[in-house]
Amino acid sequence: MLMKVFPHGTGEGDKPSRYLVRPDYPGRDTAPPRVLRGDPAMTRALIDSIDRRWKFTSGALSWHPDEQVSEAQEEEVMNAFESVAFAGLEADQRNILWVRHTHAGHHELHFLIPRLELSSGKDFNACPPGWQKDFDVFRDLFNWREGWARPDDPARARDELPQKADLFRARMTRWGKEIRESDRDRTKEVIHAFLKEKVTQGLVQNREDVLSALKEQGLRINREGKDYISVIAPDSGMKMRFRGGFYAVGWTPKVTPEEESEEKKKETARRMVARLQPAFERVVEKRAACNIKRYPAKWNRLPDEEALLLPQLQEDTIHDRNRTDADTESETNGGELQRPADGLQHATGQAGGQADADTDGTARLEAIVQRCQRSVQQLADLVDDLEKRRIARERQNRPRKRMR
Repeated sequence: MLMKVFPHGTGEGDKPSRYLVRPDYPGRDTAPPRVLRGDPAMTRALIDSIDRRWKFTSGALSWHPDEQVSEAQEEEVMNAFESVAFAGLEADQRNILWVRHTHAGHHELHFLIPRLELSSGKDFNACPPGWQKDFDVFRDLFNWREGWARPDDPARARDELPQKADLFRARMTRWGKEIRESDRDRTKEVIHAFLKEKVTQGLVQNREDVLSALKEQGLRINREGKDYISVIAPDSGMKMRFRGGFYAVGWTPKVTPEEESEEKKKETARRMVARLQPAFERVVEKRAACNIKRYPAKWNRLPDEEALLLPQLQEDTIHDRNRTDADTESETNGGELQRPADGLQHATGQAGGQADADTDGTARLEAIVQRCQRSVQQLADLVDDLEKRRIARERQNRPRKRMR
């Protein structure tokens, strides 16, 4: 399983939500998308209610084409992902849309998250810069536990980036559109073929050798990134970027590792799961502490002792009401109407104590109901505020008519 967060995040919510569920995308006629969790309309409305530049976070969990993912495994993965992404937040403080895609020939779970904490209206980024540090633990835990293909497996390392990794070219090909080759593309192919031959001959063993080979060809190194190298051709000033494979930091020629026995593989997997499980729990605890501090819950929630007492309070209140109705019924005693006071006179200290307990229970229940009513009112106020923002934004974007 591989996790990827897309660089998009600005603009209206219609575009990302419509892409996830639209049935007319190439290949989706036989493998339509399926919404697993959330409501596309609700997620779109929440994104549109945000008046900041960055409005949403989107990404995908992707599996190897040979791997079959069951619905039970999907549920586990989504639950674990949300426990990291929304650590410390209640269900009424966040929103997420999950959609399954299979039209590309492999299993994908796409997620779309409004950058909004619902109780406060503050910006909430589930995958901030450096998100890999936390989510790699989540990814590795499931890959080792379920035996899924691992993107960090040395046996799966490539010397060059596949063409499908170029999202623009992949989408153009999927739509059946022709891609015209430019002078830059042809020049890059020549340079890449030259370096590939050097690797085959064993003359290039690491990234430093790659940089030296590029300089020998008269190219000037413009920029070096974690997984890319940018160069400039001095004669033409043409800028080119080479990404992945032997252009990445830490690359070494692929060496076929010795095949491990099945028992050794299982033992390695058990050892990794035992190490990653507590690491995963620490990630959740750390993010929860941060989120609770930044987004303190506004809703009035019941203390644990009161929540546990609620069913008993309801039962006591119903019993008290029924008993009162029975005591005040028109009962006769020797042909005379029995007064409620006469009945109460039979109640000595024990009955009076029970009445006081019932009264106290009723008062506590009323306090709980009042708290719930306040929480509902706060939620209604939030919805009303979001609607006002949407109307104000529509008015602001509406073209003005010129006065003649």
